[in-house]
Amino acid sequence: MNVAATVNNMNNINDLNEFNELDEFDDIRIENVSKNIAQSKLNEEKFDTKPFKFEKILRRILLICSILLGAELLWLFLITPCLPLTTVDIKTIEGLTRATVLAYSGINSRSSYMSLDVDDITARLSVLPLVESANVIKQFPDSVTIVLKGRSATAMSLALIDGLSVPVFFDRNGVIFKIGKPKENNIADDIPLISGLYFENIGPGARLPTDLLPLLQNIADLKENSPQLLAAVSEIHINKKAYDGFDLILYPASANIPIRMGHQLTDENLRYMLLILDIVKERGLSTKDIDFRTGTASYIFKEQ
Repeated sequence: MNVAATVNNMNNINDLNEFNELDEFDDIRIENVSKNIAQSKLNEEKFDTKPFKFEKILRRILLICSILLGAELLWLFLITPCLPLTTVDIKTIEGLTRATVLAYSGINSRSSYMSLDVDDITARLSVLPLVESANVIKQFPDSVTIVLKGRSATAMSLALIDGLSVPVFFDRNGVIFKIGKPKENNIADDIPLISGLYFENIGPGARLPTDLLPLLQNIADLKENSPQLLAAVSEIHINKKAYDGFDLILYPASANIPIRMGHQLTDENLRYMLLILDIVKERGLSTKDIDFRTGTASYIFKEQ
């Protein structure tokens, strides 16, 4: 029995040892699992912090860009238009310098986009005799462009100034915009001469009587549409009537025969005039003048 008891005790001891070993192994496994879980959590935290840091950096970049953009817009829309102009582009005309245009427009080194009054500048420049029209264009935020259109001579006349005969040029609106020099010879051939006008206090910017405007419009249309017909007339004389109005005496370039007609100078009556003039020349008729004022041609023969 003692032997059996001893054997049982030894078996119990072995079982106890095996149990202790299993217990130890379980502790190790539990510890390893805990470590793995902790490591996984650490990895997850590290993984989670990366996008958070990227998002934070991105937000800072966007904030800086927003501040810079806001400052740029503030400068562009609120500050720059109040600063002096950086560009003043002037497309001027012959006879007007850039300095003259700037002086009349009122634009100086302190002028800004906000301070410019387009209507006022246009009105200032339009009073210049050489200017037919002025176009002022403001270009945001710090520029302005001025485009001038000059007057063109529809006709000319001769005026007596200080005892000298000088050429006077006017446009289709009857505005005298240029006074030439005595004995000036560089006058374009396509500018017809109008005689019979009398000027008082003449100067650039003065205007011809309004009753002459239809005639000037006729001449301007002929210059544009039938310049060859107009070139056949060397002089247009204004023949004032006793009471009111006027008629015309034309002097052809190809014949020394004055032609009388009403106050209208059109393509049709000029063609008719030249036709009758050719007939008179072909037949060798000697006439004092040809009269178209009634609508049909009549003429008086010169005495031989």
